[in-house]
Amino acid sequence: MVIAINSLPTFKTFRGGKRHAVEVSDMKRMKVTTLSTDNSEQCHPMKTQHSGDADNQTGNNQNQMATDDTWSAFMDLRYHILQLLSTKLTPCTLEDCKARLEVLRKCSYYMDVHQDLSMADQQQQNALSDSTILHLIDPWKFQRMKKLANSQVKIQLSLLEELYEQICRGRADLEAIANQCSPSTFCQDNAPLRKRVEQLTMALVDFDSTLSPGRLHAKHRLISETGNTKVPQLWLTLNVKMPVMFDKSRSEALASFTRLHWYIAGTDQQDPGEQFEIHHKLIQPINTDEGNQTGMVTCSGNHIQINNLLPERCYEFTVKRADTCYLVYGFWNETIILRTAAMSPGGQVGSREKKRRLCLW
Repeated sequence: MVIAINSLPTFKTFRGGKRHAVEVSDMKRMKVTTLSTDNSEQCHPMKTQHSGDADNQTGNNQNQMATDDTWSAFMDLRYHILQLLSTKLTPCTLEDCKARLEVLRKCSYYMDVHQDLSMADQQQQNALSDSTILHLIDPWKFQRMKKLANSQVKIQLSLLEELYEQICRGRADLEAIANQCSPSTFCQDNAPLRKRVEQLTMALVDFDSTLSPGRLHAKHRLISETGNTKVPQLWLTLNVKMPVMFDKSRSEALASFTRLHWYIAGTDQQDPGEQFEIHHKLIQPINTDEGNQTGMVTCSGNHIQINNLLPERCYEFTVKRADTCYLVYGFWNETIILRTAAMSPGGQVGSREKKRRLCLW
């Protein structure tokens, strides 16, 4: 019994010592692994920190470059918008476009016929007169070309009206953009805004070039073949003539007659061969005889006197170019209303009566 009791502690002590040795060995290995990891991190203590700072720095540089590019593009486009508003889109420019449009509506448009002569024909002076050419041209083809020219004028006048409205709207839009636009909104509206500026610039160019005199295209020969006879080659152009306007500072009405003066807008001279039609009528006639106070006179000058008028009455006068076979578009007439003076007891105009009287209604 003594031996058994003494041997048990010896066995327990051995097994316990073994477990303790294993645990100590494991702890040593764990400690070595931890130390190895710690030493590795201590060997490169700034590696992770430098990598993160470099990435952040690169991103900041890229963002700064993008911001600088956006700001530069914004300032460049805004400069062009302000320059456009201060040069080609000023209020005076829009008023000038409106005035030109009004004048073009009042113009007369003609189709001119030209001979395509060679040098030999010019030297031989074989050019035909206008009356001879008109006699040789096929009437059906000539009327067809007049209709085409009339349609062309109407289309171009409509196009001018649309371009003028587009220019007015574009100026208002660009003015609002120049006052309110910022780089933050510019980033989203860059392409549409640039396109809008280009369209507006092109509209100004188109407005200046529309209705410029040009050649009309004829699909067929205007003069039919006549056997062996040499037929001249013809080509057509659209000719624009400025409107006829009354000279209100010189036109005057006396008791029984009136003197009318007119001029061609935008020109100092007049074509000596032009003919003008002057119409007049009494406004608000009170009987049949007064209803006959109308008439039309044709003259080739720039003034005329119309007689046999009633005193102290208002008359309407109109003037326009006389129609010709080459006219393709021209419906506007210049109109003026004058009131005749009172008749004096002696049958003459009183000395204190104004010679020129414009009706106030």
